[in-house]
Amino acid sequence: MRYIALLLIFWQSMWGYTYNELLLDAQSRIYPKLLMLEEGIAARHNNKPVVFTVLYEPEDEFTAEKIVDKIEAYYDHSLGGISFEAEMATFRELEPPFHSDAFYILKADEEDMKRAVDFALREKIPVFVYDFKDLKYGALFALTIEQSTVIYMNRAVLQKAGTLFAPSLYSIVRFVDAE
Repeated sequence: MRYIALLLIFWQSMWGYTYNELLLDAQSRIYPKLLMLEEGIAARHNNKPVVFTVLYEPEDEFTAEKIVDKIEAYYDHSLGGISFEAEMATFRELEPPFHSDAFYILKADEEDMKRAVDFALREKIPVFVYDFKDLKYGALFALTIEQSTVIYMNRAVLQKAGTLFAPSLYSIVRFVDAE
């Protein structure tokens, strides 16, 4: 029995992080809607699609593909009457002139996480993360499933992010100071 447990631990570490499918599904449905609550996003994209990018480590490519597929199935390239595209990129692709309107970051090492958040802050785009603990790197949003679904907004980053959202969003999020 002990050998089986060790084998499972080794297997998990060999193949990377294990994601919660229910949480991925909830985030894939809710994060794009939160992005569309950003003030002025429709006006800035006159006839161009809003781009929502899933950032991932190479070992999480399958998970990133799954998320993009879910988003496309849920929203069919349109959200609130606005053209909408879900894309995926590795952290190595984050070099100007890379364009995105938001990042959804899966698990990443500290260096990649900081690099992606710094890029997003320079470009003034919101960052959504898979894991609540990653708010400490300067991400703006995290969603968890506790007794109910909870959307966290990082108040410490809100000013730096330079983005404003519809007032109704501020009434439904739970603010945290994680920086």
